Amino acid sequence: MSRTRTASAMVAGVAVSGLLVGVPALNSSAANKAATACPEALPTDKAVDGLKGTGYTVEKGNKADPFSAVVLGRITDGIQPGTDMIIADLDSPALTRAGGVWSGMSGSPVYTADKKLIGSVSYTLIAGNTNIAGITPAADMLALRNDPSENARRAGSGTEANEKVAVSAALAARIAKTGEATSAEALKGFRTVSTPLSVTGVAKTKKENKFLKQLEDKSGVPVKTSTGSSAGTKADSSPNEIFAGSNYVAAMSYGDITAGGVGTTTFVCDDTAVAWGHPFLSNGPVGYSMHPAQALFIQPDPSFSAFKVANPGGVVGTVTWDGTVGLRGTLGEKPDYQIPVTTSLTNDAGKKFSGKTVSLYEPFTADFAALHVQSAVIKALGAQSAGSSEVKITIKGTRADGEKFKITHENYFADTYDVSYPTADKVWSLVYPLVSQPYEDLKITGIDVSGEVSTKINQFSVNKVETKEGKTWVPLKDVEVSPGATLPVRATLKGYRSSDEKRTLNLNLTVPEESTSGSSGWLSVQAGDSDWYYDEQKAAEEGEDPDALDELIEELNNLPAGNSVSSQLTLYSEDGEGEPLTTSRTKEVDGAVAWYYNEFSVSVK
Repeated sequence: MSRTRTASAMVAGVAVSGLLVGVPALNSSAANKAATACPEALPTDKAVDGLKGTGYTVEKGNKADPFSAVVLGRITDGIQPGTDMIIADLDSPALTRAGGVWSGMSGSPVYTADKKLIGSVSYTLIAGNTNIAGITPAADMLALRNDPSENARRAGSGTEANEKVAVSAALAARIAKTGEATSAEALKGFRTVSTPLSVTGVAKTKKENKFLKQLEDKSGVPVKTSTGSSAGTKADSSPNEIFAGSNYVAAMSYGDITAGGVGTTTFVCDDTAVAWGHPFLSNGPVGYSMHPAQALFIQPDPSFSAFKVANPGGVVGTVTWDGTVGLRGTLGEKPDYQIPVTTSLTNDAGKKFSGKTVSLYEPFTADFAALHVQSAVIKALGAQSAGSSEVKITIKGTRADGEKFKITHENYFADTYDVSYPTADKVWSLVYPLVSQPYEDLKITGIDVSGEVSTKINQFSVNKVETKEGKTWVPLKDVEVSPGATLPVRATLKGYRSSDEKRTLNLNLTVPEESTSGSSGWLSVQAGDSDWYYDEQKAAEEGEDPDALDELIEELNNLPAGNSVSSQLTLYSEDGEGEPLTTSRTKEVDGAVAWYYNEFSVSVK
């Protein structure tokens, strides 16, 4: 079979996993009988130059097709200390069509003629677009059948993986003889680029997506968005669709927003399925969902690496380990810890839109919830447009001692550009403090957002803030007050682009009786939904840990709404000793209020 060398890729050494796009997967696939279940491992030192093997991987559908492999040598400690990397030259019509090893091929098992497992195709040259592959040895992957905590090194935890695998001059020369890469390209070495976290169902936003950027920063891997279907919460698939050489999807969320990656199953032994031959996020013990997938095609890419386009199916198991030498999962069991994010939104026409996403990785739950809500608002509006929303956000969970908690927050939002963003951002700001708090091992059991959305901008802004001089209202400025006296304050609001629509709010304050002459402070007037930040470290330093979580939950339940206007008087004693005296008043209107803040000096006569 003749092969054509394609141009070197700009994205190199990719740890080959692909994107999730398209339409729902079909529930049909039979295990390829040529691929061995629960195989015997070829001892790594037997993988010598010239050893021939046969591998299996999916180009289309979920049928594993064969490819040939010829071992070129090994790199000692190439993957991590104690784990070699086996180098091989691969060949098949599918590889020729793709231009080389493709993203989504990682985990593809390679066997000797007598059916011993050599390992899984999991790495490629930094030069990219080549049939030269790095193979994770079978002995290390078969160790994943056991609890990784019992044998951390063999399971791929406890030692740091090598980001770049150097190639000796002798091996580079051997690779160059294949015609798949020059010696100079081979000397650049092998490297595993973290598998992209592919996210489907995300609205194509008008501006940079804060939540996707946060996912990328926290995960440490590139985040890619894909159009088409996600792994539906009601999709029906069978564990039989996971077998050696089959597609293998690991997802951190599924439903309307699916975040995951697709690779290949290396082996199935009883109810344990091991795949990829490299980590996803290298999180150790996890609870991702496992899905089969139907591949549509392999997309060649002469500039980067070719990639697989595939449709995920339903949940067929749980990925329980994410480590250096691969993923391990249990077939037939759904993840124990699932966080459902649900929405029910009604638009101007009275039509209700409902949706659901299940988060499976708590540290990313705030981002998944925000992405889900943003997409839900856009879906209900039919556009990513200016508008308004009035929603109720409910978060339920269980504390470490089994006590249940609930956070309820009702709010109004309006935006002259994109109302989906502030609505979603508020959900993020309520969920993130819970998943990042250091106090207790709580569990979130549900996040729900319901309400109304509109393309009309129902928003007010503070036009003026006044106080009284005698019987006349004048603009508020620095004032003198007396203990026990009433400090007249009122705010006048006007509607968005409407001089006729106004609201006047009484924000009068009573000066504390215990205030003394010579004390001073300030009067603040604040309106609208503000950025809120809970200082976890400060709270932990100031209070007992159990009380700190109580404080956090209380603060989340009492955040001001975006339709409120507040006045607050704060006074300090003349000598600055003791706690300040405070008094406040809050009023609400029937719509969102644009952000406003002003502050005035106050002295006590």
